[in-house]
Amino acid sequence: MNNKAVALIETGLPDRSSPPCRSKGFTLIELLVVIAIISLLLSIIVPSLRMAKKKASSVVCMTNLKNMSLAWYAYADENNGNIMSSEMEAIDDRGAFVGWIGRPRDGATVFTGSTGGDLGRTAPPVTDEHEIAGIREGALYPYLQTPDVYHCPGDAIRKGPDGTRLYVSYCVPTCLNRNQPSNINKYITKYSSISSPGTRFNFVESGETNRGNWIAGGHFILAAPEYGYEYGLWSPIAYNHGDSSTFGYVDGHADIHKWHDTAVREHYERTATNSVYSQAYDPTSEDIKFVVSGWAFRYKK
Repeated sequence: MNNKAVALIETGLPDRSSPPCRSKGFTLIELLVVIAIISLLLSIIVPSLRMAKKKASSVVCMTNLKNMSLAWYAYADENNGNIMSSEMEAIDDRGAFVGWIGRPRDGATVFTGSTGGDLGRTAPPVTDEHEIAGIREGALYPYLQTPDVYHCPGDAIRKGPDGTRLYVSYCVPTCLNRNQPSNINKYITKYSSISSPGTRFNFVESGETNRGNWIAGGHFILAAPEYGYEYGLWSPIAYNHGDSSTFGYVDGHADIHKWHDTAVREHYERTATNSVYSQAYDPTSEDIKFVVSGWAFRYKK
């Protein structure tokens, strides 16, 4: 040990002959670069995560509709081939409740279906519990006693005038037993009258966003010749899963359909701001052709 080191030890003074240590840290420019990289990564990842979430909800939705379609089929199988009605609160000529679902209710009080009544009220709210009480009254419920199945996890946008969500996410085409004797030549009442059951819808994701506190009527209606129109869209179909929607079929299966053009989405967006239906007809649209192909009455036996 040299004399200088000994002197430093003895005096406790620092060795100023060595350069001082500098603390390491980010410069402002380095910090801004890091922030820019993180922002870029988030801009890429977040949309992908959102789409992945929508795709995951479509799988749950498809499972829901498979169970509902099987329950719908089981009803027809146990009722001599008679299918349940697409209309809420439908009663057949024997006095039996045949509506696939009932209107929301509070105990013995059944809510009215007019826009000037409970359907359009702002308070008190029509709650999930009220809608679930209606589900329990429906002809489908004895075959599928799980209310959660009637709601799609991707259905998070639709709200009624009361500010609450619309619980029931699905509806039934009016051509499947609308239960209107004066128009019996416009719908099907027997399962045996349905051709190619694996291609005909019995459940559609409801895109009703401006029609009240629940899916009014419980049905999906298509512009069709039996109503005096060319085939086209009336009721909107929901866009809950990005670029696709889910359908249930009368043979008991369900499937996810990816849309190929903008016709269905544009109709959905148009009806979201207009309480009155408008017809969407485009003979060149592959998506409208797909929806029309699922309309059972068009191919009635």
